[in-house]
Amino acid sequence: MIPTYFGMGVILLAAFAWVFVSVVYFRSKPRWSDDDARKALYRDRFSEIESETKSQLIAAVDRAELSDELGVALLGDLEDENVDRDPGNSTLLGVSLAVAVVVSSVALYLNWGDPSAQSIRHIGSVVMGDNATPGQLDDVAKRLNVRLKSRPQDRASWYYLALTHFKAERFSDATQAFAMVQAAGDGPLLDVDVHWAQAAFLAAGGILDADARTVVDRIQTYRFDHPSVLELLTLDAVQRRQHERVVSYSDRALRQEISESQRDFFERVLVSARTQLSPVRPHLDVFVDVRAVPKELSWLLVYARSEKAGPPLAVVKRPLDGRDSFNVTLDDTVSMDPARPLSSVDDVYVVARLSITGTANEHPGDLERRSEILIPNGALVRFSFADDLGVAESN
Repeated sequence: MIPTYFGMGVILLAAFAWVFVSVVYFRSKPRWSDDDARKALYRDRFSEIESETKSQLIAAVDRAELSDELGVALLGDLEDENVDRDPGNSTLLGVSLAVAVVVSSVALYLNWGDPSAQSIRHIGSVVMGDNATPGQLDDVAKRLNVRLKSRPQDRASWYYLALTHFKAERFSDATQAFAMVQAAGDGPLLDVDVHWAQAAFLAAGGILDADARTVVDRIQTYRFDHPSVLELLTLDAVQRRQHERVVSYSDRALRQEISESQRDFFERVLVSARTQLSPVRPHLDVFVDVRAVPKELSWLLVYARSEKAGPPLAVVKRPLDGRDSFNVTLDDTVSMDPARPLSSVDDVYVVARLSITGTANEHPGDLERRSEILIPNGALVRFSFADDLGVAESN
């Protein structure tokens, strides 16, 4: 917007310059500044000729000839004065140029500028604020719709309109508006896609229908474990009573550093879904005491390995977020490889590692505890990093 106004200012200055030039520089400039003075000079010359004739300095014949020449010269001067002044032509040229510049500036602004921008000023504070009233949201939606009729390719206005509908709980309208933001061939817009998926989810009554699933699947191609998308997947699985999926999606979200409200949500649904699973399924419950651990340690990894060689069978990862302890469960829902679930072996041991990096490989400075060989029949394993002995007890 600032470059547009700057350009308009430059063009208007140019227009004023043309007007000034047309009035001051191109205006007619008479060769004689005083017509009366010029005529007086000719009258004086006629008087001199008369005096010289009376004094017999010139003959009467010469007097007539001189008078005729002087008259012709006077007429020539008057005609030249009219030509030099060229009435109206110079002024017309300057004014025409000035009008052309002004018209061009208006045309350029209408083409490249944004005349309707004034109508949507401050809508961001309404849409993004927490105290917008239904009346304010309706007013913003009307202004944006008017603007989009003349500027249908304005993606920013479509985005604000989508957010306005979303905030007003008009989720179907929000879904349609979000669809206009993402241009074909452009790179993905994560924030747009996430809001779009949420609007489609709510428009479908709290499930992932075909439209919502399309958006979710697209997001997962470039951001597999986005917490807000996992929240939609979790809620959809809850509605469909797919308890194993609820556990899987919740665990994937809890492996990340997320907000406290999101963490509380995923932990609640995770515990609730596990109560719906069979109590006799192969699993291990693990309690880890992490009091007074060094600050450079940021992650907790708990995994079960077969007594034989091979990668971990089931893994749980959590960020150390200031709590003193963790309770986690290892079972088939958190298997590393669905082809090698925890239920496929009879004997395992459990490892709890406090890690600096949170990666699979052990890093210098990591702390680790290991259990004895166990049968995954619901046994409880306890680890403590609060003592110096690092005793692991299991029962």
